[in-house]
This record gives sequence, C-alpha cells and structure tokens, in this order.
Amino acid sequence: MLDELRTRASAGDMDACLHLAKKLIRGRGEGRNFEEAVEWFDRAARGGSVDALYWLGKCYLKGLGCTRDVSGGCSCLERAAQQGHAAAALKLGECFERGQGAPSSSELASYWYRKAAARGEARAFDKLLNLARRRR
Repeated sequence: MLDELRTRASAGDMDACLHLAKKLIRGRGEGRNFEEAVEWFDRAARGGSVDALYWLGKCYLKGLGCTRDVSGGCSCLERAAQQGHAAAALKLGECFERGQGAPSSSELASYWYRKAAARGEARAFDKLLNLARRRR
C-alpha cells in the first residue's frame, strides 16, 4: 500500500503525497517516519494542498520530523487559514492566544476562532467562550 502511494506521489500525484504523509506521521502501514512525512507534506503544500500546509505547520510547531520553528509553523497555518482551512484557523487562534510563534493577542485569537467557527469548526466556539471569560 505505501509502496503504491510512494510511486504515485513520486510521479507528482498531490493527493497521494498528502495521503502518504498522513500515513507516515500516524504510523499506519509501517512505523512512524516523521522526517519522510514532512517531506511529503512539503511537496503537497508546494503543489497547492491547503490541508498539507496545515499539517506542515503543525509539524513545524512541534518539531516533528524537522527543526522546531514556531514562527514558520504559524506562517503555514496562516496561509492555510486564509485559504479557508477551519482547523488551521483554530490552531492559529491558539498560537495568538498563547503567544506561540506569534505575538500574544486576544483580539487576533478571537478573529481566527471566529473564522474557524464560521467554517464549521465546533471546537472554536468553546475557545471563543473561554477567551471571553478570561477577558472579564
């Protein structure tokens, strides 16, 4: 299964790149391989996959398979969120709320949580509520 995905991904199939990277990061099919997953996420993101950009941002934030780069991770998340990725908007809101890779800003956190909520990310409503409670 992974060999077939690698063949398709190597041939430029961006869906295969993303699918392979997710399998590698989760350890499905053959043990986890964070470094290879990051390579495939990067390739898929460069090929236009917004979901791959989100995953790449998460890898940079945590240093999974790459050197930890929280500002680079936030940059990936912001690009994905600007293209409509709900989970990226939620994670970006968390970055602004915590001041992780971005300046601490409850206003920007709220902005991105609202974007995530508008795109159907249910967890964003709790984040907005908790943020509002802390502002009081």
